[in-house]
Amino acid sequence: MILFGLVLMGFLGLVILREKVPEQIGCTMEARVCPDGSSVGRSGPHCEFAPCREIQGEPDEQAEVEVVLPYRQELGFVSPLSRAGERVTQKPFGMFITPETSPVQPERFRGYHTGTDFETFEEEAEADVVVRAICSGPMLLKQRASGYGGVVVQRCFRGQEPMTIVYGHLRLRSVEKAVGEELLAGEVLGLLGTGESQETDGERKHLHVGIRSGGEVDIRGYVASKPELKEWIDPCQLFSCVR
Repeated sequence: MILFGLVLMGFLGLVILREKVPEQIGCTMEARVCPDGSSVGRSGPHCEFAPCREIQGEPDEQAEVEVVLPYRQELGFVSPLSRAGERVTQKPFGMFITPETSPVQPERFRGYHTGTDFETFEEEAEADVVVRAICSGPMLLKQRASGYGGVVVQRCFRGQEPMTIVYGHLRLRSVEKAVGEELLAGEVLGLLGTGESQETDGERKHLHVGIRSGGEVDIRGYVASKPELKEWIDPCQLFSCVR
């Protein structure tokens, strides 16, 4: 009887121990990328991903980030400058310009404006004005061009539709990325060029943004006929220009 009792107790002990110790499973080596850029792997009896660490930040720091990355109107597109809506005061998209009727004098161009001009404020006359990429995509061109001074062209997509983005009147030496490198939406592209200098080809200090449908690089700031404007997209359709 004593021997039978010992055997029974041992059997019951093995059953209880087996219930308490979960079966170990070999986890895969895949990882999950967290919002802060770090990665976590799978672990534990059920091979669950470890939790991502929380992003800490003071309220003031979080507010500053929201100012640096301008608000979005269409997913994936951001304003190239802060307070963008307040800057469209001279040459909006599609306006017909002549040397006689242009709101900017003196004027040397004629035609339908293929982009939108974002003006600088009085306090920015001598300050460095940061220009940001409005979308994510590779840089296709970085050079000096007549009418612009420094100009950069980037390729982006709106859904499945390719488009090219023209940024005109930049201080070319401030653009650190090289042709072929990726630009992210909201990333610093460079600085506006100094007004009435070689950096802007003698033009006032402002940013010209032109957006053309398709993948072909075309940096024209004006077209001769209204039907040609159909190849171009009003930048204010992609990010807010509301004052």
